[in-house]
Amino acid sequence: MPVRRGHVAPQNTFLDTIIRKFDSQSRKFVIANARVENCAIIFCNDGFCHMCGYSRAEIMQKPCTCNFLYGPDTKRLAIAQMAQALLGSEERKVEINLYRKDGDKYGDDPA
Repeated sequence: MPVRRGHVAPQNTFLDTIIRKFDSQSRKFVIANARVENCAIIFCNDGFCHMCGYSRAEIMQKPCTCNFLYGPDTKRLAIAQMAQALLGSEERKVEINLYRKDGDKYGDDPA
């Protein structure tokens, strides 16, 4: 089955390899293109869609900062650190509160 990509991603065997490797490990992830404005998301796997409650079509229109997952407990400092790391292409560990489409915080067990 061919891998689906957004319209801004050229054919790339490196990306295909990453997608196949991580999809087979039941990981939840997005891939973004750092060379376009807003670092557009060019791939999201089914696990990520299911985890956050958004459809693939909705996610593929968003920037890689995932600001659509921010909520009331998402700290401004964490948002700034994540944006700086993503836009500056640097590795950084950031603890950040993210929310599903239905407003539930990740990590909160549904009652």
